[in-house]
Amino acid sequence: MVYNIDMRISRILEKDQAAAVIDRFLPGMRAKVEGQPAVAGMTLRKLAEYAKGAILEKVLAAINTELGKIELDREETAEEMAEQLINQPLTKEAAEQISVGEQTAVYPGRPWRDKSGKRIQAHGGALLYEDGTYYWYGENKDRTDGKCNIWTWGIRAYASRDLYNWEDKGLIIEPNLMNPQSNLYPTMRVDRPHILKCENTGKYVCWIKLSGEEACFVILQADTFLGPYEVVAENYRPFEKRVGDFDVIKEEESGKAYLFMDADHEGIIGLELSEDFLRAVREVSRQYTGLHAPFCREAVALFERSGKKYMLTSGMSGYIPNKSDAAVSDSWISGFVSIGNPHPEDGTNSSYNSQISQIFKVPGKKDLYISIADRWVPGYPVDAARADMIERAIAAHYEPEKYQVSPEEKKVLMGSPMLASANTSLSDYVWLPLEFDGEKVSIKWRDEWRLEDYE
Repeated sequence: MVYNIDMRISRILEKDQAAAVIDRFLPGMRAKVEGQPAVAGMTLRKLAEYAKGAILEKVLAAINTELGKIELDREETAEEMAEQLINQPLTKEAAEQISVGEQTAVYPGRPWRDKSGKRIQAHGGALLYEDGTYYWYGENKDRTDGKCNIWTWGIRAYASRDLYNWEDKGLIIEPNLMNPQSNLYPTMRVDRPHILKCENTGKYVCWIKLSGEEACFVILQADTFLGPYEVVAENYRPFEKRVGDFDVIKEEESGKAYLFMDADHEGIIGLELSEDFLRAVREVSRQYTGLHAPFCREAVALFERSGKKYMLTSGMSGYIPNKSDAAVSDSWISGFVSIGNPHPEDGTNSSYNSQISQIFKVPGKKDLYISIADRWVPGYPVDAARADMIERAIAAHYEPEKYQVSPEEKKVLMGSPMLASANTSLSDYVWLPLEFDGEKVSIKWRDEWRLEDYE
């Protein structure tokens, strides 16, 4: 084994020969790192991402080449690596407790706290209703400060009787700290859990996507919603397709389950799941093909209403929000047809600065569907001008002749929040009710709203 830029900076600096490489290519950095444990615990690659261009790619590559000539005295043990992860503190925002009292409405875009006063950590999440209780579950980002390499610390769940006030039920899926190759290791890009109850087996089946190089699913199941969950499959790619954002849905009439996912960033494919919901058995549809970023689709959200099947998606621009699209079909096994932007009154062209993760039909309500969405980077608001610039800047990478971008605009894009350097522990939630006009679906802004206002 040799040194490399994916090691913690503190470990690189422990060896004089490796530290000399850093001093040669990045003079003065060692002095800045000393006394800053948060920075010393980052990998050099992570630091470069966080520095947003201050460390040139060619310099980073040269450092990696030189470090690769130096043999490690010994490898870090799994126990040492686990201790390093455990010692990563909660972010300031996640640790903060503020008494908020009982909530009587939904306030889209405002910080949402649980009954103990802590920010709710259920990002990229979804709702499940059972026996009079709503469960809200999602990515636990309480250590993800954008500086350390922790992406998600397990899957956290909350319970509520009214959809307003939430009790923290803890981690229903724990991170695997002892196996760096596990799909559930905290540095793996664990995203967007979705849970269905399989009536055929009585099990609760959870599909979770890993983004980045892994681009796969980890699949788990449990006897109860709150777990414990056991891993059934890791590194699963249906029909060898690289996995992107997805959603799963159980058809009301047949009980069959379907999964729709971004496949290789080449389109959204629909897959029928096996009777136990643990694997894909066949491809049933394909839509949104032939598109490149930021126009190719992700953030898939499925629902059905009055016999029609709906799919909502976002474009692809990382944590920077963009325009959504709605599509409709008569069946889960036939293709979807776009019916346009479901946020027609949103003048920011950013889906109200949010990205949808689920559409939830509220039990007991005649026609109330809620768009469950994340505002990933609340400190970076997008207006129409910024949305247009970012769209062109990303598209110009694929079609430079068609999309013109100035050097200043490129700098703005480079200065925008990146996936690896965003503090997502402070991401907020945007919950809004859907409205319907025939087949058309629309989502309109409300500063606050109440379930009691719906039949």
